Amino acid sequence: MWNFMSLFKSKKQSFDTQYVEIPDTAFDENLKREIQKLESYAEELARSLQKKYSKEFEKKNRKNLKVYLERNIDGDEIEGISSDNAFEKEYRSVLAMEYDGFEDDEQYEDIDISLWYYFGGYRHGTGGLYKLAQDNLEIEMEEALKELLERFQK
Repeated sequence: MWNFMSLFKSKKQSFDTQYVEIPDTAFDENLKREIQKLESYAEELARSLQKKYSKEFEKKNRKNLKVYLERNIDGDEIEGISSDNAFEKEYRSVLAMEYDGFEDDEQYEDIDISLWYYFGGYRHGTGGLYKLAQDNLEIEMEEALKELLERFQK
C-alpha cells in the first residue's frame, strides 16, 4: 500500500523539509494563489530547462526532451485541467520530464518533482505543497537532469 509521503520522494531532502502538509480545513484563496504562483513558475522553468538541456540529451541518444508541468486528478490527465482545480481531491501537479523511449529506459528512475497534491480522505484530506524557494526547485530539477545525463554514459 502506498502512502501520502511516498508521492513526494526526494533523495536529498526529507518530506519534512521540502513539503508542508496543509489540512483541507485550511484551504483558502491565499493557498490557491500560492499553488498558482508555484505552477506558473514551474511552467516557465520547464521551458527554460528543456531549451537548455535538449542538445545534451540528443548527444546521449535521447531525442525530444520534454520538461513540463503535468496536472492530473487521480492519475488521469484531463483536458482543460488547471490550478483552478487544485482543491479537487486527488489533484496533483508535477514538474516532469520525458524523452523518446523514456518508458523503455527502465534503469533510469523517475525524476519528477511534485509541487502540490491534495490527498482526499473519506471526510477530510491533506494537501502537500512544495515549500522551498523557487530557486531550490530550479536547482533540484537541474541537478536531476545532470545526474540523469551522467548515468547515460555508464
